[in-house]
Amino acid sequence: MKPAWQVFGLAALPFLLLGSQSSLADDGANGNDADAASVEGQRSSKADPDLQSAPDPAGQARVETREQSPYGRYLTDADGMSLYLFANDQPGADNSTCDQTCAIAWPPYATQAEPQAGEHVDGDLLDTIEREDGSRQVTYDGWPLYYFSGDKAAGDALGQDVIHLGAAWYLLSPDGERIEAEERAEASR
Repeated sequence: MKPAWQVFGLAALPFLLLGSQSSLADDGANGNDADAASVEGQRSSKADPDLQSAPDPAGQARVETREQSPYGRYLTDADGMSLYLFANDQPGADNSTCDQTCAIAWPPYATQAEPQAGEHVDGDLLDTIEREDGSRQVTYDGWPLYYFSGDKAAGDALGQDVIHLGAAWYLLSPDGERIEAEERAEASR
């Protein structure tokens, strides 16, 4: 049975963002929502967003990697926070399709200076695009990079393979490929 976060998609996100004590997990016994008030890898009380659509850009963004089962190696910021691509974006386009309300749930990874590549990151694949508000969003192999507001600690990957705003969100490999894992693992700390 698919996890409830895939089944409910957009409908479940407001509960996650508001830290609702309502259940989003499937109890597995009868197919109804259980009263386990959490999403795998994180308690919902820890998933309250900061509700800012344009976080302050990093002075100089640095893209790093993390390796974690079942995803393998994927891109993070310098603090180990997961970075995502949005399937509605077109790699290599000069714009992001995620703004306004979308950017509250999925804040762009923005920078003031040219981004730097960490270990296992191909610096030739790093670039930036200009967003509507004038900020510079980091891209990797043409994909604009985003955070997920539900991730609160290094290793959290709660936005992986979430369907929201008409398309899926994925972690991105150092090769510039989206990562599609069949199940989510509890975030390691």
